[in-house]
Amino acid sequence: MRRAFPTVPAVAMLLAATLATLPVAGIPSAASAKDLGVRGATWPVVEPDLLEEIETRLLEMQRSGVLARFEAEARERARSRFEEPEPVPGIAPATRERSRPFDPAITVAQDIRTPEGILIVAAGTRVNPLERIVLSRDLLFVDGRRAAEIAWALDHDRPAKIVLLAGRPLDLMRKHRRPFFFDSGGWLAARFGLRFTPALVEQDGTRLRITEIPVDDRDDPEREE
Repeated sequence: MRRAFPTVPAVAMLLAATLATLPVAGIPSAASAKDLGVRGATWPVVEPDLLEEIETRLLEMQRSGVLARFEAEARERARSRFEEPEPVPGIAPATRERSRPFDPAITVAQDIRTPEGILIVAAGTRVNPLERIVLSRDLLFVDGRRAAEIAWALDHDRPAKIVLLAGRPLDLMRKHRRPFFFDSGGWLAARFGLRFTPALVEQDGTRLRITEIPVDDRDDPEREE
């Protein structure tokens, strides 16, 4: 036999009857409420328009010339940083010749696929690019503030890229009319573990060889401090 459930009107009537029986002694009526008055000073809530304040401030700076001065200083800082980037920290002149091998292989962190989804290299695979390509140019890492190191790099007898770890690459390009690169952020120096300059990085089979070669600039008439 199916159990009968009360209808919605019946439930509403039951709920109203239940509420009518609840004690109401703890609920004050409107007639018994007290006016406690105003305690302390009050002000209307006013929220200034932030964009209007910023615009007003910028107009004041523009009229006073402060904004133009800030813009000129920012341009000068950018130009100066472009002309002479921040030197790679921890680099010192080589004092003796040292040579060591370097393994350029890397372990792929995730699958490499074509746009069509075809797997090229699976994650975890160890890849050595020198097993498939030949390094077309040596890499010469130098401190561009030392004229003797620049002269050493320019005298290199094989095709090479000159990479500065300090100095002014644009000035050197204007002077010598050839490209000079800069290791911004010291990424290559960290990758190769470079601490002394000048340093030659060249291919040696399927590995690289890094050689630190000291040069003496004490008698160089163009020595750069």
